[in-house]
Amino acid sequence: MAKISFWQKIKIFFTGKKAAAPVEAKVKDGIWYTVDPDGNYLLGIDESVYQQIGKITFADFPTQLTDVQVDDDLLDIEGDKSVETLKSPIAGKVIDRNKEIGKDIDRLNQPDPKTNWIVKIRPAK
Repeated sequence: MAKISFWQKIKIFFTGKKAAAPVEAKVKDGIWYTVDPDGNYLLGIDESVYQQIGKITFADFPTQLTDVQVDDDLLDIEGDKSVETLKSPIAGKVIDRNKEIGKDIDRLNQPDPKTNWIVKIRPAK
């Protein structure tokens, strides 16, 4: 069970609304993924990738697929040490891509999920 901060307790007291519990990210083959409150998955690059390939120097979406299956190619990346193709850990419809990746590659080298995310996927039913 997640701990609730003092300020969250005060907010709950005055609003009567309990904050949503944080969802832990899962990791598969260098991709972290987590479920957003809207039920869609947000996927990004896990820390283990940086340890394996070093600083990312190039990234590109190998395809413009709108529907992905588990293990479909998701992102080609090149680092100081090697070149890798990251695979999708889930199946579904791609509803958003981080278009900023191509404009500013350093976004992928930041451990912040708000900047190093790759795609948002609506899960297959």
